[in-house]
Amino acid sequence: MPATSSPRRQPRTKPTPKAPVHDSGFSTPSLDRALAVLHCLGGHPQGLSLSEIAAQLKLSVNFVYRVTQSLVSHGYLVRDAEKRFSVGAAMLKLCQPVIDDVPLTEAALPAMRWLSDQTGEAAHLGILSGSEGIVLERVIGRAMIKFYVERGTRFPLHTSGPGKVMLAFTPESERDDIISGMKFERFHPWTISNRKDFLKCLDEVRQTGFAVDVGEHLEGHHCLAAPIFNAEGNAIASLWITGPSQRLSEERMAKLTAVIKQAGTMATTALRGGALAA
Repeated sequence: MPATSSPRRQPRTKPTPKAPVHDSGFSTPSLDRALAVLHCLGGHPQGLSLSEIAAQLKLSVNFVYRVTQSLVSHGYLVRDAEKRFSVGAAMLKLCQPVIDDVPLTEAALPAMRWLSDQTGEAAHLGILSGSEGIVLERVIGRAMIKFYVERGTRFPLHTSGPGKVMLAFTPESERDDIISGMKFERFHPWTISNRKDFLKCLDEVRQTGFAVDVGEHLEGHHCLAAPIFNAEGNAIASLWITGPSQRLSEERMAKLTAVIKQAGTMATTALRGGALAA
């Protein structure tokens, strides 16, 4: 008896994955997609190219081109020499805290310039952003070889001076929520890599009023940080200097603790509408 063949089953097609663009439900697809571009770049401080943005969001390159050009013209994005886009200064200004109509960056810049003049190193301003920190502003130092971090750069909290000092002066319940979302990635043998050791470190920071990073993320890269406080005495941001270990040694940082704390006090006073005093 001849064998009979069963009808060939058609291969099941996989459903097309839904594009990661949130639909607000208010018939504003172009706005929704433009916001998705900003959100996408917010998670990539190193920047993305047109094709990379389009691929991640499943949007056409032509649409992404028009959106990015518009956002660049308004200062919300910047494009580097390699044609990679990243978050611009205008976007960062929208993220910053404002107290009594005084924007954080505006209040902190005089203290940052003073700090950079006093130390010769680059001064930075940053805030908490989820379980990471983000650089809002920087003043480049006068040293021949510049050593600074660009605006919009995100950094881990457990390895950085500003991350430690901001969490040390954050209300306990809020601090615990943030720490629960941290990964404690170990970059070097001396990197803090667990919650218990990190909480012990934060206790020490609360006692001294400053925090350091001695190559805990990038070997040879040191920083010294102080908090900026709101009226309730909680850290709303941090000021810090950063430099190579040859210039910013542990011994030199120990001598500069009074300077970094004074810069934090200056920024705190300015943010509250008081007079700056060097």
